[in-house]
Amino acid sequence: MKTLVITGAARKNGHTNQMVQLFLDTLGGEYTIIDAYRAENIAPCKDCRYCWHKKGCSIHDGMDEVYRLLEEADNVVLASPMYFHSITGKMKALIDRFQVYWAGHVRNDMPEKPLRKGAILMVGGAPSFPNQFLGGELVLKNLLNDLSTECLGEVCLPNSDHDSLETRPDIARQVVELAEKMKMTEEEIRDIMKLALDALTVSGDTAAAGGETE
Repeated sequence: MKTLVITGAARKNGHTNQMVQLFLDTLGGEYTIIDAYRAENIAPCKDCRYCWHKKGCSIHDGMDEVYRLLEEADNVVLASPMYFHSITGKMKALIDRFQVYWAGHVRNDMPEKPLRKGAILMVGGAPSFPNQFLGGELVLKNLLNDLSTECLGEVCLPNSDHDSLETRPDIARQVVELAEKMKMTEEEIRDIMKLALDALTVSGDTAAAGGETE
């Protein structure tokens, strides 16, 4: 099992990378981390639209290796802190180079079904508020979709100016559970979903029966 991790955290040992490490320790297998803040020789997308007609990028630089790693990956993990209600600028610039995959919609050669599994990890410094992570979620979920990657879920840590995985064991548990889910086979996931659906059906039937009058 190979996992490609793309992070957009300025702080090497900050909360975002702590979440990533906990996720990877739980997941196991081989992994490669692409750090958007420290990646070398990756130019921004120049909107030349070469990829609208050919399956590839006109720019040949460090992104070629990222494309190769993606093609070999079974899983993709995306992680970023929130900067002004979205992912960091460095990560966004790197993500823009995945236009090659989005252009599959234009070329009409998108795969018919997901090729890999994905997960999202986000951190926000402010106390929790409605839609705190919505900006990042829109970018990262749509990226996974364009990479033909099924999003298994996301875990968000708010109030990181004061909280951490140590003070929020509930968030740490969610990270572990998401990694465990990624380790499951599709058949195992279907079985769990079926069990949950069966339990809901039984619960509904019981409630209906309890409400009957003679």
